[in-house]
Amino acid sequence: MLQLNADQLEKVEALQLKRDSRELLQLLGSAWPEVAEQLQARWPAFIDVALEHGQQIGLRHVAELARYASLCCLWGAGFEAKPRFEWAAAIAADATLSPTLRLHQLTHRSREELVRRAAKAAPTGDAMTPAGYDKALAAVEAGLGRAARGRAIFLDQPPPPRPKACDLAAITFAVAEPKPLQAYQGQDGSWRRVDLAPWAPQPETLSTPLEEPRLLPVLSRAVGAGASARLQLAVSTEATCDTHHPDVLHATGAGRLTWRGADTARLSLTLHAPPSPPPDPKLGPAGIAHGEPPDVQSVSISSCGIRNAGAPLGRIELGLQVHAATQRLVEVRHGALPAQAWPVEGEAPLLNAAGTACHLEADGHTEPAPAWLKAWQTLQPLSRAGLEKLFIAWSRHMAGSSGRMEAELAPLVGQAGITWGWQHEKGGAVALRVQGAIDFAALVLDLRLSGELDWLGSRARVSLRAQGRSEWRMSLADGAALEQAKASWRHPFTLSLDAIANGQPALLSAGPLAEPLRGAVVGECGLRPRPDGRGQQWFYRLAIEPVNVCLLRQDPLGGTQRQQRELLPAITLIDWSAG
Repeated sequence: MLQLNADQLEKVEALQLKRDSRELLQLLGSAWPEVAEQLQARWPAFIDVALEHGQQIGLRHVAELARYASLCCLWGAGFEAKPRFEWAAAIAADATLSPTLRLHQLTHRSREELVRRAAKAAPTGDAMTPAGYDKALAAVEAGLGRAARGRAIFLDQPPPPRPKACDLAAITFAVAEPKPLQAYQGQDGSWRRVDLAPWAPQPETLSTPLEEPRLLPVLSRAVGAGASARLQLAVSTEATCDTHHPDVLHATGAGRLTWRGADTARLSLTLHAPPSPPPDPKLGPAGIAHGEPPDVQSVSISSCGIRNAGAPLGRIELGLQVHAATQRLVEVRHGALPAQAWPVEGEAPLLNAAGTACHLEADGHTEPAPAWLKAWQTLQPLSRAGLEKLFIAWSRHMAGSSGRMEAELAPLVGQAGITWGWQHEKGGAVALRVQGAIDFAALVLDLRLSGELDWLGSRARVSLRAQGRSEWRMSLADGAALEQAKASWRHPFTLSLDAIANGQPALLSAGPLAEPLRGAVVGECGLRPRPDGRGQQWFYRLAIEPVNVCLLRQDPLGGTQRQQRELLPAITLIDWSAG
């Protein structure tokens, strides 16, 4: 690809300017014959100077340079820098105006000056009149059209017309959300729906360009889910070029809609919230405290951005973040696992399936969540299976079939309710509100294991016991405590060892052992992020830290012998999640 440096580019522009000057000499001479005749030999130099001044104010296209040179034919080359042309100097120096817009305003203001001067002075034969000015400009445009057709490949392509005033005067807008919107509120241990305070911002009018993008947070409903929010829009114009302006474009995640011309005077645009995606077949609906991302929409109001005077309003773009106003509530109830004993004699006791419930609803309507309910219904069976695994590990280290276990182990006994959804804050911003009440006994534990140990014929009766109760009770307010919505515990084992007299001279006893080797029942429960990142899920983990014993065998003949023996290995009893 060919690249030019600054010096080369300057030379190319100079050559182009000479070419444009030669091309415009005859065109401008025919449009302004009196000026060309008056200047005679100086006419080419006059055009060169006019074009140079046109480039200095940012004009590059030959048609724009020709229109600027016409103004120089009226006022003189470089007129914007001369006395009594302060109005022209102000327009040429206005950095908020594009070069095209500067040229348009210089052209329009020149005609106003001619009208003003004509009203003050008696007409003379050699004075330029507004009609003569219009005729000269029309001749320039006609000449540009013929030149453009001569250079065009396709003869039916007309030259670009001279800009016309076309700009917005003011835009008035306001968001109207559906009423009433409701949320869940906990009272006296139950949840009921209450009306939210309506968010109704006052209509706002824009008559100057925006210094920074305007973003409007909105609560609405998806298509088919009830009344949706609306953007009330009124557009007034300073001037229009044709029936296609102003132009209003509403872009959403679902598509684009456009209105033009007189249809834009008053509009009421529907702002639909994004629909909820289908639930995951395995995980179920989106998890606790998940807010679906908003549908990012935009409303663009545009025109040519050409004003006869002053900075144009041009194009206004309003950004919209349309959140689903859906409020959700999950309520969970879970019962206790009955006490059990091993080895099991007869049939195992029935589990309290009727004491388990998981109910999910959205805006007062039940949402099916069979995966959540099924997961909660598996917590008691998982606890029983974990105890079965614990008993097998214990019996493996006991002599013969002496192993016994009695267990009262009940995880997450109680109830909880959590509600969440997008809501307006005091300043109008939209944030995810999370509130809830958790009232669980995280673990009710009384674990007793017993059996006999054998060492070279010497026996001892051993028993382990871990007991305690861990609570998980807390309130969730506005999601601030979600990361702290957890409970953990550690219930150490206590050990007792009694020698059994069986005719052996050596007796067994227990010696001191470091704390890390004594073992405990440890666990954690709470809320954690789902694997798919869509909200929070319940989780529960219960495990056994390894349990050891220091056996002392006291033999009257052989002295005292020591042996460290494992009674329980590290075991995960429960690793569970739901939601």
